[in-house]
Amino acid sequence: MRKKYFFSLKLTRSLKSRIITTIIGIIIISGIFVLFPHFFRNTYTVTIASKQIKKQDNNIQYLIYTQIENGDTRVFKNTNSLLELKFDSEDIYGGLRINRKYEIKAYGFRIPLLSSYENIVKTKAIK
Repeated sequence: MRKKYFFSLKLTRSLKSRIITTIIGIIIISGIFVLFPHFFRNTYTVTIASKQIKKQDNNIQYLIYTQIENGDTRVFKNTNSLLELKFDSEDIYGGLRINRKYEIKAYGFRIPLLSSYENIVKTKAIK
């Protein structure tokens, strides 16, 4: 004897194709969201104003407050990045000295509403 279920698990072909299309769309959008900031790269000449360590759960984010040559203030983050094969954020953070000039290479963009910062890839001291 067949049991009556509250809902039927029979899926039509069109419903299956919609589900597969939706899953593929979500994967593509997620991939774009992860990779998109890596296409925006900039090089800045800055003076380090201050540094801060921001901890959230098990994540550590190093924030670097800088002043650009034109006088504007800009905040960068310094975190490890698997896509960039960057695993030395602690060394970069420790090597930066306040009130010294650096050439900073960074990727990403600043979105204040989301607390998103450009991530530092390389730094080079300027004399």
